Amino acid sequence: MTLLFFLSSCAPSQRTETFTITTYNAYAFFDAYDDGTEFDGFSHSDGYDGERYEERVRSMAILIGRNLSSSDLIIFQEIESKAVLKDLLDNGLSGKGFCYYGLAESGDGQLSVGYISKIKPSRTTVHSIPGHRSVLGLSFYIDESLITVYGLHFKSRLNDGNEERIEECSYLRTLLEESGSLTIASGDFNIDPSYGDEAMGIFSAGYPEEYPLYVSGIPDDAGRGVYFAPSLDNDIVLSEKGTHSYQGEWFFYDMHLLSEECWDGLGWEYDTAWITALPEMKDELGRPLCYDPSTGRGYSDHFPFTVRLVKR
Repeated sequence: MTLLFFLSSCAPSQRTETFTITTYNAYAFFDAYDDGTEFDGFSHSDGYDGERYEERVRSMAILIGRNLSSSDLIIFQEIESKAVLKDLLDNGLSGKGFCYYGLAESGDGQLSVGYISKIKPSRTTVHSIPGHRSVLGLSFYIDESLITVYGLHFKSRLNDGNEERIEECSYLRTLLEESGSLTIASGDFNIDPSYGDEAMGIFSAGYPEEYPLYVSGIPDDAGRGVYFAPSLDNDIVLSEKGTHSYQGEWFFYDMHLLSEECWDGLGWEYDTAWITALPEMKDELGRPLCYDPSTGRGYSDHFPFTVRLVKR
């Protein structure tokens, strides 16, 4: 499986003093071709044809180019094929410096995790356990420092899926502990630890109970199997109540989990995090304006969430 593609017409960006990662669930981003695995409403017979797809690509590329182009790496969820990523680059994002892209294809028709990047990954990997979506692994050497990023999309909450998310958190913890470098897990976890999910515990609220994975909003807690989650950090003020809204409630399903190396005083360090939620991305109630294939309006049922590292 090829996980690294380069757009030859693109000029890679120069390194800076920041490294910025965004996770964005792009909501059922099917390509222009019918292959029988599309969701209802996303086939040619439903009106989601080449023209409607191209309109969606242009709209999303404009949104990203205007509002997320400070990111060096964007991890996407719910991408059907690498053609979607290439089309985003061809519709203006290559001009913003995004030259590299790839997709952790599952091979079973499921929507997958993909990425676009301004910086060439030194290594790309796919990690998976049977019956689960693949986890995308990216390694970057930046200013002689190794940064490992895992892009993921855990089991949907439809039909529960709790046992599957417990397995996924256990597997992710193994990947994080074995990385041996500054590591960040970014994606749609379909878990909000503030709601007491069995798959992920908040360090100060439950330790040492047996959770597959622990998180905390306090940087000093990171280490010993505990990972820092900026969405729990009381020292930053986020613009929204969450990244996803369902039945009147807000959830932080989209997260970044950072290893303790983000505070070791050596090289890259955690700086801040934010949600991007512009008026055109919201419905009349302020929720994410989900893409509607019948009208071509909207973007996603999630807001993108960004974390920034700085070079100390």
